[in-house]
Amino acid sequence: MRTLSCSGPDLAGRIARRHFVGQDRVAVAADADELIRLLAASRRADPRPVVINAQTRRGHADSLRAAGVPFVELPLRDYRICAEELCARMARGAGMVIVANPHDPTGGVLGADAVRSLCAAARRYGTLVVFDESSAEFALGPDFTSARWGARYGTDVCVLRTYGSPGFGYLIGAPAVVGRLAAPRPPAAPPSHDMVLLERLRAANRSARESLCRGLAELGVEFLPSAADFVLVRLPGVASRVADELRAGGHAWAADMAPIGLRDHLRVPVGREDDVAALLRRLRTILAAFPAPG
Repeated sequence: MRTLSCSGPDLAGRIARRHFVGQDRVAVAADADELIRLLAASRRADPRPVVINAQTRRGHADSLRAAGVPFVELPLRDYRICAEELCARMARGAGMVIVANPHDPTGGVLGADAVRSLCAAARRYGTLVVFDESSAEFALGPDFTSARWGARYGTDVCVLRTYGSPGFGYLIGAPAVVGRLAAPRPPAAPPSHDMVLLERLRAANRSARESLCRGLAELGVEFLPSAADFVLVRLPGVASRVADELRAGGHAWAADMAPIGLRDHLRVPVGREDDVAALLRRLRTILAAFPAPG
């Protein structure tokens, strides 16, 4: 079976071979947020602004703060990243842009045209564009386009991925970018993930995600179509209370998104089929006690 199971340079070498790049284009760290922090720290002397999206997982903003790098947040438009606005920011002098694809927590993806336009703008304006593809292993399909080709051959594109259990993060980018990174924290434990098992996990995730969305629709709960291993649910007026009730019932990973600017929304991870069934039963009971207003 194909595996990635090792540490240090050997792990970077295996990742490089998997993505058909030289090892000098790969950096490995404990997680993707650590790599964002290191990227930002390596560019601290660059006076140009860093641009990220608002209503996006806390890791991007928290990593930039930890590196002492100021940033500008652009709001989503109808739950989607606006590639045109990001390109315009590059034209106006952004030094680095970080974009999540798939987006977390909406689960939306960037298509081929958007990814090409972002990579072209980065090349034209000398901006480093960082695609956080942490959930990409579950986003395989015609709607999702990875920026790996730009990271594989270009100088202004990086891709971040997460992998395995207990897990780690890795970056693919130009040797000059990788070479400027300070020594990252290594993964917490020697990472190991079977590629054949990953294929099974993808199939199981797709099935469980379909079950979750079907169950939410039956409950009359609004949600966004997702290409990732989580679903964004809208519960006007009761989202925070529902999150508390779910946590009390053992579903601790269902998170209230109000802290990142998405009031009335929960991020619900896609677990196993039995996890989904249990969550839906609990949600039905909770909503019966205080139904969400239309």
